[in-house]
Amino acid sequence: MRSLLPMFDDGFFGGSALDQFFDDFAPASTVKVPKVDIEELKDHYEIKADLPGFTKDEVNVTYANDVLTIDAKKDDTKETKDEDRHFLRRERVTSAFRRQFAVKGIKKEDIKADLKDGILTISLPKVEQEIEKAPYHIQIG
Repeated sequence: MRSLLPMFDDGFFGGSALDQFFDDFAPASTVKVPKVDIEELKDHYEIKADLPGFTKDEVNVTYANDVLTIDAKKDDTKETKDEDRHFLRRERVTSAFRRQFAVKGIKKEDIKADLKDGILTISLPKVEQEIEKAPYHIQIG
């Protein structure tokens, strides 16, 4: 954009006035919803969620009342300041999201989760289904 408006090349405080104008409209908080794949396998469900940049301490996975919840929150702070803390520019960004999935018939004590290379993988073992048996015949005496 600077090449289109050469008069704004030398802006205030190291950036152009036009850049600063648009920065004022940037959201201080963003909500990002990760892309999720859910696969049903023979004995379990597998959920994979893209969480680039999140650490395991910033992610919370819970299962209650047949609902799996994935929560994550990241607070990045970037500051440019002088020696006396007279802020010339201060940027704070918070990223947070919550995804919920209704999943019944899960062995909650055997749920496993792993976060590796920005991908959260959750394994939800299924409760073994009872094979329907022939009805039990009761003699009337």
